[in-house]
Amino acid sequence: MAAVMQGRTHSEPDSAQPGSRPRLVYVVPHLSEDESEHFAHIPALLAALGQRVDVAAAVERGNPPAQLAGVRLLMRVPGRHRIGRMLGTALTVHRLSRAGYRTYFLRYSTLFVIVLILTYPLYRHRILLWRSGLPDVRSPEQPRTLRLRAHEFVNLLTARLVHCLVTGPETMVPLMAGVWGVPSQRMRLLYNDVDAERFAPLDEAARDGARTELGWDEQEFIVLFVHRLSYRKGVTLLAPLLDAVASAPQVRDCGLQVRLVVAGDGPDRPRLEREAADPARSGRMQLLGSVPNRDLPRLYAAADVVVMPSYEEGFPRVLLEAMASGTPVVTTDAGGSVDVVGADYPYVAPVGDLDALAGHLRSLAAVPHADRCELGLRLRHRAQREFSPERVAAMLHALL
Repeated sequence: MAAVMQGRTHSEPDSAQPGSRPRLVYVVPHLSEDESEHFAHIPALLAALGQRVDVAAAVERGNPPAQLAGVRLLMRVPGRHRIGRMLGTALTVHRLSRAGYRTYFLRYSTLFVIVLILTYPLYRHRILLWRSGLPDVRSPEQPRTLRLRAHEFVNLLTARLVHCLVTGPETMVPLMAGVWGVPSQRMRLLYNDVDAERFAPLDEAARDGARTELGWDEQEFIVLFVHRLSYRKGVTLLAPLLDAVASAPQVRDCGLQVRLVVAGDGPDRPRLEREAADPARSGRMQLLGSVPNRDLPRLYAAADVVVMPSYEEGFPRVLLEAMASGTPVVTTDAGGSVDVVGADYPYVAPVGDLDALAGHLRSLAAVPHADRCELGLRLRHRAQREFSPERVAAMLHALL
């Protein structure tokens, strides 16, 4: 089937008129007003992409708005349960084909990509599938169950059957080709984007007001973690990291109290709740639970530093969001993280290196607030220059 699917010329536009704009279906896994996942970034990209491409959006789940800027055709995939959703996806593909759309871009939409592969003989569409990150990184305690093996097999099969496997940043291109066994000529590079108008620094008065509303004291050094609460994202390192930084003499000498603020949900939440309740931490660990993406800009801009101690990453939007907000970051070198912050960024630790992560946080705590702001603004300028929706829309347009 892969050989048959690759038979279509990749440069052939989805249009009946020579010279007309290409057509693209962007599959959105989930979209709602209170979206807590990174799918909340997609509308800004679609608005920019619509300046170059005739865009149809197929929303699989959620409660999307009636219209999206830049989107010519908005369709919600019908069906609730697995069989119903599969039939609803097939019906959506049929309707999109009749409307003249035969090129699809997907991120992690396993059911949708399976339906596209199965219906390829009928509609002859082209499939661009985004993948980034290393799937084999998991907790030593996590068993490799039959369900996990089946999921890995489906992911491997779909990666090899689509026309192009799309990934980013640059470090991830050869890694993804090796992980999924995809020839280099079928790999494509695409960045993630961040809306630097929505994620932006606060002026001092607004920042002070936000910290007061959040219950953060003026003398607190706020370390913010925003991610899924799982082993892969370094959750097991958070409590030891807090202890190592809070007890450091150079931090105490600055008159600072360290508070770790955790935004997110996931399988390791009970572990963090137990660690936060430890009397030895005296309330210095604040768990916010799942936070809608629309509310994250204020959190980022009010914090002093964002920490990302991940064991596994691909193209982390957490870094993009923090950078656009003008907040310094301390990260590991997992996945493409160094590509995101830049090779000369000083606060990067090897994966799993607790001492290095704690050292970077201690160094930033000792830096005057004005100097941290200057560092954050340099990161913001990089985010605006390299990862804007307009630039990523141009890259995606070039893939068509």
